[in-house]
Amino acid sequence: MKKRVLHLVEYLYLGGIERLLEQLAIHSNDHTELHFFTYETTELKGIGKEIKDRGFPVTIYKKSAGRDWKLVASLIDYIKKNKIEAIHTHDFGPIEYAVILKMRFPFIKLIHTQHTMHHFVVHKHYRWFFQFASYFYSSIIGVSQFVVDGIIKDCPLTNKSALTVIYNGVDIELFKKTTDVNNYHHQLKLVAVARISNEKNLLYLFNTVRLLKLAKVPVVLHHAGTGKTEQIINVLKNYIKENQLENEIIMHGFCNDAKSILDLGDIFVSSSKREGHPVALIEAMSCEKLCFCSDIPPHRETLEDDKYLYDVEDENALFHLLKNHYEAKNAKAYYPELRDLVVKNYSIDKMVTNYENVY
Repeated sequence: MKKRVLHLVEYLYLGGIERLLEQLAIHSNDHTELHFFTYETTELKGIGKEIKDRGFPVTIYKKSAGRDWKLVASLIDYIKKNKIEAIHTHDFGPIEYAVILKMRFPFIKLIHTQHTMHHFVVHKHYRWFFQFASYFYSSIIGVSQFVVDGIIKDCPLTNKSALTVIYNGVDIELFKKTTDVNNYHHQLKLVAVARISNEKNLLYLFNTVRLLKLAKVPVVLHHAGTGKTEQIINVLKNYIKENQLENEIIMHGFCNDAKSILDLGDIFVSSSKREGHPVALIEAMSCEKLCFCSDIPPHRETLEDDKYLYDVEDENALFHLLKNHYEAKNAKAYYPELRDLVVKNYSIDKMVTNYENVY
């Protein structure tokens, strides 16, 4: 008998949470029947559309401001109709609705995955509710040890017996190195895969490209990702135009094939100020790309070597790393040691198995 699991999320098209759900959908086996319900979406696109096109039930709903009791009623009907046995929430928002549903259906198992911490820990009443709600959950999963440590630090009354770590996984058969290797002495080919947001700090990367151009280092940066509003996207587009970087920075927008974007570059770069567990990074590592990332705990935890890290508070830090790499006579083309880390710690099979054991 399949376990019927409802993934309850706010959005289903942007970034890391959605990529995790896509991977669970693609690699789920005969033990689970996955359903997806997004309540801050009016149009199914991106990853949400990909999941639906694969035959999984995806429901979209635009909730009203504040607590939406019509949403609760819709979820109750959905649970009854589809005989849902477990609800899996992601990030802070859906927890409140899951707790209400638990009161209505005591038999339902609640599972939560916390991807990042910074969105809700700044609000005291959110922290208190998270700690209260944790006692309704059988499992509270952090996508890295850093996230679990953050929960314990900022929400010390959380139900610690429910806490565990399940790292994000990558399909190591899909993400392999390419054989067409760029000669670093001709051009630096950079690639970044990240949604457009303040946390991803993309202007740092764009400024690094500007500095490299001024230093006469031939460079191109391919970026894939989108943002919630045109306004935040236009900030980056205007920066490119104002600094005449149209030939050096190419924005691809949303892309449902991360491998095709990674194949455009030889060096993966990330300037994130905050992460939970960076999916794009482990995909790049699986492809044996050289990875230069901001020195934050999730990058340090994932890469296990500070030679790949730099300080984003220093606007020249990444510039110097890349310039030195460009000028190096013995620059490596591939980094199999990074793929080895992915095979050891972050395979999709390990992630899916861990989640199915939780269900």
